[in-house]
Amino acid sequence: MTEEHPDDRPQRRREYSGPGSTLGIAALVVLVVGAALYWFEFRDTSGSGDADSNGNRGVVALPDELNPTGESPAAREGRAAPNFLLDALEGEALALADLRGRYVLVNFWASWCGPCRGETPDLQDFHVRTLNKDITVVGVNQQEDVETARNFIEEFAVDYPILFDFSGEVSAAYAVGVGGLPRTFLVAPDGLVERVYIGRITDEQLREIEDSLP
Repeated sequence: MTEEHPDDRPQRRREYSGPGSTLGIAALVVLVVGAALYWFEFRDTSGSGDADSNGNRGVVALPDELNPTGESPAAREGRAAPNFLLDALEGEALALADLRGRYVLVNFWASWCGPCRGETPDLQDFHVRTLNKDITVVGVNQQEDVETARNFIEEFAVDYPILFDFSGEVSAAYAVGVGGLPRTFLVAPDGLVERVYIGRITDEQLREIEDSLP
């Protein structure tokens, strides 16, 4: 019978191999964690990403002098409409406050929304009819890419301003998710929400707005 020697134990391969191995693993862990922290800390300041170009887009503060109510802006009738700054399909970014002194019809839409497709020809006709009136139609696309929105705009020959709510922040501020798309807000020249239209806005409602304009 062969006598078993201590060196024959299989667990011998798992025995402690000295401080060098442990320190090497610890150094590797520190290196990986450090690299991860560096990435998350500095990735948005590289100067080439979307965050730099769109970081200030979305809901923006409404200056006190443009808020006649003294209450915080809210997407409700009688309250100051939440101010926003969004990129436009054509031209420079547009802020709602830039249109102060005019009526603004803000329409939230998406290309996949059936009622949005149904109301768009009426909105375009309204826009054409009121070119000489103090009102601007503004379409806010909800979280679609530019090419998708462009195809929709070309399909319906839309030529009123189209803005992009890529993050959905503005749509959330206007409670679009509560009643779904489309949703339209008539903002008065003083910046107060005058009417809220949930669902498809009709040609009859648009003509009522037109008849009420000075």
